[in-house]
Amino acid sequence: MTDFRDIKEWEKAHELTVAVYEVTRTFPEDELLGLTQQIRLACAAIPIKIAQGCDRDDRQTQLSFLELAKDSAIEVEYYLLLCYELELLEASDYDRLVSSVVEVKELLQGLIEKLSRNF
Repeated sequence: MTDFRDIKEWEKAHELTVAVYEVTRTFPEDELLGLTQQIRLACAAIPIKIAQGCDRDDRQTQLSFLELAKDSAIEVEYYLLLCYELELLEASDYDRLVSSVVEVKELLQGLIEKLSRNF
């Protein structure tokens, strides 16, 4: 592939991760090792897996890393819903972050399909 910093999917996933870190700073201290840690780890896994895939020469391995990134995005989407329902997130933050994670999932799916066609 290419340098991960040049890929739109990575850029959007990185922006989402930064936004999640910022929002979770306000979570209760007793959630630091719970939801705060879980959502941060899941979110950071998205751009990490994209970057790892970019470092591979084998197309199938690249696709595997992109699938893992998409799986992490699905995990983040659930954690956002849980945080919202537990009233840890304001509606505006929830809407903004869910919109971002859906965009990341769609971008990843498009890249997966593109690479699969060229496989």
